[in-house]
Amino acid sequence: MTVELDQLEDRIQAAVGILAKLREDKRKLEAENGDLRQRLRDLEASAGKNADALKPKLQELEAERTALLDERRVMAKRVEDMLAKLDQLHKAVHA
Repeated sequence: MTVELDQLEDRIQAAVGILAKLREDKRKLEAENGDLRQRLRDLEASAGKNADALKPKLQELEAERTALLDERRVMAKRVEDMLAKLDQLHKAVHA
C-alpha cells in the first residue's frame, strides 16, 4: 500500500510539474498574443498611408495570431485533461 501511495505521489508531483509548465507556457502565449494585438493596432493606425504595402504584413500578423490562439486552445485542453487526471488520482487515493 505504501509503495502504491509513493508511486501515486510521484505521478502527482510529475503532473504538478507539467501543469506548472503548461501554465507558464500559457502565460507566455497570452503575453505574445497581447503584443501581436498591439502591433496589429499600430499597423492598422498607419494603414491609411500605405495600405497596399501593409496588407502582407497584416496578413502575416493575423496568421501568427491565429496560430497562437490555436496553441492556446491546445494548451487549455491539455491543462483540462491534466486536471481531470489529477481528480481521478485524487479519487483513487481517497477511495
